Amino acid sequence: MNICAVIGFFLLFALCKSDFQNIGLNRDSTKILLDVEPKALTRATAYDEGNIEFYIYTNTDITKLYYNESGLLSTISGFNASWKTVFVIHGWTNSHLSLITTMLISSLLQHGDVNVIAVDWSFYAGADYISAVAKVPYVGQTVASFIDGIIDSFGYSLDLVILMGHSLGAHVAGYAGKNLDGNIGVIIGLDPAGPLYLEITPASRLNATDAKYVQAIHTNAMVLGVNYNLADVDFWPNGGSIQPGCTGILYNGCSHNRSYYYMSESINNDNFYAVKCDSYLDFASGNCDTNTVLQMGSLVFDTSVTGVFYLNTNSESDYALGNVFSDIDD
Repeated sequence: MNICAVIGFFLLFALCKSDFQNIGLNRDSTKILLDVEPKALTRATAYDEGNIEFYIYTNTDITKLYYNESGLLSTISGFNASWKTVFVIHGWTNSHLSLITTMLISSLLQHGDVNVIAVDWSFYAGADYISAVAKVPYVGQTVASFIDGIIDSFGYSLDLVILMGHSLGAHVAGYAGKNLDGNIGVIIGLDPAGPLYLEITPASRLNATDAKYVQAIHTNAMVLGVNYNLADVDFWPNGGSIQPGCTGILYNGCSHNRSYYYMSESINNDNFYAVKCDSYLDFASGNCDTNTVLQMGSLVFDTSVTGVFYLNTNSESDYALGNVFSDIDD
């Protein structure tokens, strides 16, 4: 593990410990809220749902809505209440104009027959990391409110909802799922953020119970991403830490971002085949060659399969190696 990352993590933890130690999660019948003590999380108490923007993409237009305007989807000619709806949620320092959003949106529009919505929470994600983390539960609740509005306006099924979140956006997706009692169809966590998110506190991060099916793609574990399994299916490409082709001083950021490159490629051409295995060492040693094979990413999910899966990729696009396990009877 990168020693600088270790030091950085503990500095972040020390700085925010006094703020976070007074936070508790309370559930009423439908919502997850932060119970904030008077002196705790002053920054979080200033949260305004009106600063969260929802961009609806079609092949011809982009429309901006707010959390209480779900009903206006009926005025958008490209929105179809019988299609799946995919929400793309960016992470720290990003926006709906960042590559994580534009790359996934492009692939989704190319796929077709899905409604595509980008959640822009850059007003808060653009702050320092600790402040951004403090806003994650609130943003998740706002996303849930928007989805509630779709249900109320169209009789929409939560089974048709897919949330794709990168880094902190993965935890935003998790909180949205918690606020909807885990009834969302699918959440895909793209290298869920690691700093300040502990394995022992699943109620405060993305967790397998946040949707009917949760998938995670880990690409920079122990530095920018979590270093533990948290989904129904956890994929660890190339061991899940450093990705091939990511070199130089920015190799961690490159690896962290590679998760949405893989996801984007998989949407229209899913050739990412992974094998169930206990560890990357066992995978690399060929000890799992006869185990269950599963495709990573895409918009089609075999929810009957759970567990931890490993695969290798190319160092540049096309990243997928194809079905290297095609001679294995799985």
